[in-house]
Amino acid sequence: MSLGIFIFVEKSSAWPWSRDMYQSPVSKYSNAPLKEPESIPRGGVNPTTLAKRKFQNPVLVKNALSSLQNPVSPTEESLKNGERLYRIYCLPCHGESGKGDGQVAKKMVPPQDLTSDYVKSKSDGYIFATISGGGVIMPAQKKGLSEKDIWDIVNYIRVKIQGMSKGTSNTQQEGGGVQQ
Repeated sequence: MSLGIFIFVEKSSAWPWSRDMYQSPVSKYSNAPLKEPESIPRGGVNPTTLAKRKFQNPVLVKNALSSLQNPVSPTEESLKNGERLYRIYCLPCHGESGKGDGQVAKKMVPPQDLTSDYVKSKSDGYIFATISGGGVIMPAQKKGLSEKDIWDIVNYIRVKIQGMSKGTSNTQQEGGGVQQ
């Protein structure tokens, strides 16, 4: 009689719903130690990897590109193309006047006011880096726009939205970087 109970107990533990996670097929992959994305490898840091990591950090990228000079002069053609692209990529959030009052902004966190003294004090390179790499809530546009297109948007923001003269570009060097 006890032999029959023992066999029943042994068979019942082999049913599919009684398996625990230790016996699951995934357990063979979980033996490798997890590597944190910002951890330092045991053998040290490869300088190439370190350089790549620098340009994955948006704050470092914006600071590095803040001294970049605008190679596209704000001609009528550039401003016209910049306005066309601004209306497609920027207007839904930043609004017609650039004050952060677009239709999307009414339902989300308002974006940066492009007419503020803060944005006016930033260099063209910094604005270029923000458009191409994105911001805290702003998506990156570098995959959908060429470099010339981004510079055209920068020109449009400077001349039409911020009211700077065509010959003026902000290449400020001091205080234009982001503090970490």
